[in-house]
Amino acid sequence: MREEDGPGGLARHQGQFEPRYADVRDPRALARAMRDIDEVHHFAGIAVTLNRLHHLMEEVNVKGTANVVRAAGEAGVRRVVHASSISAIGYPPPGELATEDFDVARSVTRNSYMLTKRSAERAALSAADATGTEVVFVNLGAVIAPYSHRRYGWAMLVDNVRRGRLRACPPGGLAMCAAEDMAQGMSSAMAKGQHGRRYIVASANLSYRELIGQICHVVGAREPRLRLPAAFVHAAGLAGAAIGTLVREPMRTPFIVPENTSLMVRQLYYDTTRAQQELGLRPTALHNSIAAVARWLDEGD
Repeated sequence: MREEDGPGGLARHQGQFEPRYADVRDPRALARAMRDIDEVHHFAGIAVTLNRLHHLMEEVNVKGTANVVRAAGEAGVRRVVHASSISAIGYPPPGELATEDFDVARSVTRNSYMLTKRSAERAALSAADATGTEVVFVNLGAVIAPYSHRRYGWAMLVDNVRRGRLRACPPGGLAMCAAEDMAQGMSSAMAKGQHGRRYIVASANLSYRELIGQICHVVGAREPRLRLPAAFVHAAGLAGAAIGTLVREPMRTPFIVPENTSLMVRQLYYDTTRAQQELGLRPTALHNSIAAVARWLDEGD
């Protein structure tokens, strides 16, 4: 399913895939698309950390997810695996590995993406209970994969590194996820996951210096030597917010805004033990995913 403009899907038919299209905000279209389907992997969502998009996130991430699960249940779909996010779990304090049961009241920061992805899980469970289908949550780390947003997605970071534009690293870190691990986690959750249960799927907890170093190694760029002070990053976010007030189109808002800089200065790490034990997840390296993003960017140049 496409992330921003094309909530659609593929139905497998006699060993092949049959394209079907439906907006997740349109229950009738979803009902037609769900006919004769036994399993659904739900990816559609607004995966951009911009608070200006809160209303759209409510429509797509929350109501859209409820619509998908409800339509699936009413069509007799056996199980829905929902691609949720580590953000839905909350952002842990320094030095802590957050598990699926992390107390969100202890989250060190909040943003619209976190709030709507968390609400989406509650909406999915409610729709599943009402229709009798099963729903499993895969809380993905930050996925490095082609086709991400060139302005706000991780492809932007790979692009800036390969063009030599990145001269310094922010001080934080994050749980990153290779495309292969995302696919494995979603598939295993469909086969082995428990109804109503979360599974954190990620490849590695990396500082941004470590992540950027890996990207540099893959694309053949020089590693930046400087580390940005947290105070500088926060100040840049405030400046970006001020510029954003002058921009009428939300998707033209600068990337460097407080909701993003608040994440960039923190080490937000997560524990994949449950997914390893119950789903058989075996995390892989990020190199293949980084290389795939670089090839995709080359094709678009």
